[in-house]
Amino acid sequence: NRHVQFTVHHKHERPLFFYFSQIIPKCVLCLQMLANETLKPAKLKRHLQTRHPEYKNKTKDFFLRKSEEYTRQKTTMVNISTISNNAQKISYLLSQQIAKAKKPHTIGEDLIIPSAEIICENMFGKEFGNKVKAVPLSNDTVKRRVEDLSDDIQSQLLDRLRPCPQFSIQLDEATDIACAAELIVLVRYPWERKILEDFLFCKEVLGRTTGEEIFGILDAFMTEAGLSWEKCVAVCTDGAAAMTGRNKGVIARIKAVNPKVIATHCMLHRQALASKDMEPDLHSVLNTVVTAVNFVKSRALQTRLFAKLCKEMGADHDTLLFHSEVRWLSRGKVLQRVCELRNEMSEFMREHKPDIAEFFSNPECVAKLAYLADVFNLLNDLNLSIQGGYASILEVSDKILAFMKKTQLWSRRIQDGITDIKVVTSHLTALSEHFSSYFTDVNTAAWDWVDLTGKAEEELLELSCDGTLKVRFRQLAHEDFWASLSHEYPELTTEAMRILLPFPTTYLCQSSFSTMTAIKTKYRARLHVENDLRVCLSSISPRLDKLCNEKQAHPSH
Repeated sequence: NRHVQFTVHHKHERPLFFYFSQIIPKCVLCLQMLANETLKPAKLKRHLQTRHPEYKNKTKDFFLRKSEEYTRQKTTMVNISTISNNAQKISYLLSQQIAKAKKPHTIGEDLIIPSAEIICENMFGKEFGNKVKAVPLSNDTVKRRVEDLSDDIQSQLLDRLRPCPQFSIQLDEATDIACAAELIVLVRYPWERKILEDFLFCKEVLGRTTGEEIFGILDAFMTEAGLSWEKCVAVCTDGAAAMTGRNKGVIARIKAVNPKVIATHCMLHRQALASKDMEPDLHSVLNTVVTAVNFVKSRALQTRLFAKLCKEMGADHDTLLFHSEVRWLSRGKVLQRVCELRNEMSEFMREHKPDIAEFFSNPECVAKLAYLADVFNLLNDLNLSIQGGYASILEVSDKILAFMKKTQLWSRRIQDGITDIKVVTSHLTALSEHFSSYFTDVNTAAWDWVDLTGKAEEELLELSCDGTLKVRFRQLAHEDFWASLSHEYPELTTEAMRILLPFPTTYLCQSSFSTMTAIKTKYRARLHVENDLRVCLSSISPRLDKLCNEKQAHPSH
């Protein structure tokens, strides 16, 4: 062909078929598959005429121009691909932050992207602001990202739990804003020389919240996840009948599967129940305080007038606090605030409620009020001290026993004549008795010595003679110390974990319900909350690179 010459006239000049192959992918594939002998000019010319006849009459300039366009196109596609991959990773990171901040999924498209675009455009230029738009962060995209993050976190957690020899769980059930009964379960397990706690799952109880329904959800999850009930050494619940029922409760059904499981009743619930009953005189004081607070807080005008009076009298506070039975700390806080503002309350009530004003002027009533404020503040301190994660039964039991002994000490002091309010003595005595009845199983002395036999006894003797482990025992927490010996002393560690793994409280469940309340509001009542909860609460970091590699990157549109 006179237009397409395949002969090379200069050693640095490439044949036209090279440019031709750059713009026709079929030819590239042909060149890769054919032998070197087929790359002779005559055979290449025949290939052009037979396979691509529409290009056989094109000039050299045509092929050079197409080659340049193809090169530019490849560069553009590489740049677009790079931007999309980065944008996809940023999309996952921002979706994770949205879930951890308990915010609606729409906040990404409505606030984060526009704000980031404004910042980048004004600080670095319009080009950078346009690049921000490539980050996919729509409502549906964030939902999918959160689901991917949640699935990856759960996959990592289950991969840790399946080989674990022991683990414990805590569970509780509550109703959300959409009147759905949600069951939340958290797990404690040894991993890499430490004891860790993590969110296991949150499932909706569709029917009645009976022990059978709750156990059915638990058992189905354990079977699907490949976890064995034999490895579950302890279960912590509240005192609801569905949980602790002797025959049909969740604990009874779990023990039917694993008789060795240890069942613990949440010590926070027990502490609240033990401190609930009061002497009639003291209960009357509490009722009067609640009536006075409700009178001031029930009307906006009354609240403003009381705040103004407090400022005029130079008080440290100008507002009162509401009391709620379900908020265990509120009783002590309300009594403490009213006790501090008793003079202001007496002055304010003089015109509206003379009988309540007389109460705040009576020295004996004020003394009873001060006593209640002090006692319930001490109970609040105890409650707060046993809250939090990674608390063991040993630590919590020590604090409960210490408080029980303090009540006995305070009662003896009153009997010795430090104060002559008889009602205080009877209340302290009753408080001590209630604690003793609710915490009959709290006895740390029972765990000071553990009967060991066989290999475990030999391991204990070997451990007791190791000087380096004695140093480590002083440096590490008890949980971390025993978890670090799982490979060296497996039998002994197994016995220690049966004491260290059980949850003493359902605090993590209560904290999770608070998080759920912040996530699932009346504006998001249809949200399936489990994925957001897992991303928000889990301590496991999702594998972002793995997630990005499994997805095809798409720019935002």
